[in-house]
Amino acid sequence: MQLRLRITQSIAVIILMTSISSSYAQNQDAAEQVDVAQQTAEYAACIADEACDVATSVSEDEMYGGIQQEYTVKGCKVTVYNDGPVKMVDEKTDEPCNAPLPKDHQFSKSKEVHTYQENDCIVTEQISMDGAADATMDCSKKGR
Repeated sequence: MQLRLRITQSIAVIILMTSISSSYAQNQDAAEQVDVAQQTAEYAACIADEACDVATSVSEDEMYGGIQQEYTVKGCKVTVYNDGPVKMVDEKTDEPCNAPLPKDHQFSKSKEVHTYQENDCIVTEQISMDGAADATMDCSKKGR
């Protein structure tokens, strides 16, 4: 009788420990999932706003091919980078501002230009620094 009681108690203890262990693991998983969901939501909001600063060891100068030109207009400091991007910030507050750009400014510089002839047309393909591709076809001399 005592042996049955001990076996029953042992089984009850094992079931209880398994249940506690399982509950603890579920709580840990839930806490982990909440943390991941929160980070994912923050990242999604950051991407949606395009306003997040990602830590990087590369300076803006290096990232955009160096500085082509810098000037200040009415307290607005303008930095024109070689690859096309422009940064405009107030000298005092470092907040975004507006200033005129040089008339010949191109926002996206081409890193590769390939020209060839196809069906009596001249095709020019360009790949910009950001990887975007564009092509133009000039058929104005076709049939002449």
